[in-house]
Amino acid sequence: MAKILPISEVKTHLPELVSKVEARDEQVIVTRKGKPAAVLLSYSEYGRLRETLDVLSNPAMMRQISASRRYFARGGKGRSFEDVFGEPLVPA
Repeated sequence: MAKILPISEVKTHLPELVSKVEARDEQVIVTRKGKPAAVLLSYSEYGRLRETLDVLSNPAMMRQISASRRYFARGGKGRSFEDVFGEPLVPA
């Protein structure tokens, strides 16, 4: 769950907040005059969100995802790791 903090507190504690956000993938919602104004999140979380948006905004990829979902909903089967890569999957 994201913390909600006023901008005045964020300004005072920014270095500590950045460390916590980075270490724990937490999020901080920054408010101004009691209303959400910004979000502080880790760079890795930002990267994941950008990748998700890239997929969602790619019509060809979304068509492929929809086709795959229909295929599996009809009982279609996927390929095994060994079929795809030519070697057995060895757990780490």
